[in-house]
Amino acid sequence: VKGGARLESLGNVKKVVFDKTGTLTEGKFKLIHLVPLRDGWSRKRLLEMLALIEAPSAHPMSATLVDAAKREGVFVPKEFTMTDHTVLKGEGLTAVVNGQPVYVGNERLFRRLGSYDALDRSHVERADLWSRAGGTVGFLGTEAEGIVGAFCVSDAVREEARDVVSALREDGMDVLMLTGDGEGAASAVGRDVGIPDRDVHAQLLPEDKLHFVGSIKSTGAKRGRVMCGSKELVLMCGDGVNDAPALAVSDVGVAMGEGAALAMEMSDVTLMDSNLTKLLYSLRMGRRVIRTIRENIVFSLIAKLLVVGLTFAGKMTLLLAIAADVGVMLVVTLNGMKLLPGRQSLRAEMARRAKRSRVIYDELPLEGQAHHRLPDVV
Repeated sequence: VKGGARLESLGNVKKVVFDKTGTLTEGKFKLIHLVPLRDGWSRKRLLEMLALIEAPSAHPMSATLVDAAKREGVFVPKEFTMTDHTVLKGEGLTAVVNGQPVYVGNERLFRRLGSYDALDRSHVERADLWSRAGGTVGFLGTEAEGIVGAFCVSDAVREEARDVVSALREDGMDVLMLTGDGEGAASAVGRDVGIPDRDVHAQLLPEDKLHFVGSIKSTGAKRGRVMCGSKELVLMCGDGVNDAPALAVSDVGVAMGEGAALAMEMSDVTLMDSNLTKLLYSLRMGRRVIRTIRENIVFSLIAKLLVVGLTFAGKMTLLLAIAADVGVMLVVTLNGMKLLPGRQSLRAEMARRAKRSRVIYDELPLEGQAHHRLPDVV
C-alpha cells in the first residue's frame, strides 16, 4: 500500500472493477484448438507463423502459443524474416513477414480489416461456440489471403475469485468486470465468479476501460462526504499494460504482483502474491481503519469537552489535566494498535513466505541442467 492515505481510501470503496485475464483468471493459457481455414495452411505452418509473430510479445497468450509450437517440435524456418512488428492495442499484433503483412488478433481486428465478414458461416459458428464455452478466440491472417487460421486458448479462473466476489457483494460493494475479450468468454467467466451479465462489459479497448472507470467515478464518487474522505470510491484491479490507464484514473488502483511493471507503477496498491483474498483483506482493513479513526476522534472530542466543562466548573486541577491529556493519548494509541496483526498471524505469514521461497528455489534448475516442464494438453 503506497501510503496511509491509500489505506484510508480503501475504507470508502463502493465499486470494485475487475479486469478478467490475469486478475479474475490465472493468466496461464492453454492452447485448446488450432484449425487451418485456408488451403495450403497446415497446423504446422500456422504454428510456425504464430511462433514467429508472438515471440517478441510479453502477453501471456503469446508465451502459450510459442510453447505450443515448441512442444510439437515446430520451429520458425530460417528463411522467415520479420520486420515492423507492432502491438495493436486491444486487437492483437501485426508484422511484415517476407514482405507480406501478417496479423494475429481478435475478431475486432479482422472486422476492422474487412476479413471477418468473408469467413464461411461454419467457421464463424465454430468460433462462437468456442467463445461461449469460455475460451478466448483468436485468428491468424494475411493481407493477401485474409483469415487463414483460428485458435482458441483457455484460462482457468482463480480458485479464490468466486468467494472473493461473493464476500465483496456481502460487504455492500458493487462488483463489475471489464475485458477486451469477446462477450462469450467474458460471460462465461462472469458466471463462474458470480458476476451477472449486466455487470460484465466485453470487447473494450484500453481507452474504453479508462472512460468507463472515469464515468462511474464521476457519478458515484462524490455523492456525499464522511468524516474521513469521499464516499463511494471506485477501485480498479488489473494486471496488464491495457489496464494501466484505468488504474491511473480510478480512486484506488490495485495491481497484481505478477502483472506488468507499468500496471504496478500506476497502482496505489500491489498484491505481491496475486491472491485476490488479499484484496478483500485490504478493503476490510481499510474499513476498520476508518472506523478506528472515527472512534478516536469522537473519544478525543468528548474527553476534551469534559475537561473544558470541569475547568469552567472550577473543578479541574493541574494533575487531573495532565492525567486527562496523557490518558486520552494512551487510549487513542491503544485503540489504534488493535489494527496490528497478532503474533500468530505474523508467524503464519512468515512461515508461508518461507515455504514459498523454498518452493521457488527448489524449482530452479541446477547448473548444467535443463528446466523441465510438465507438458500441457493441446
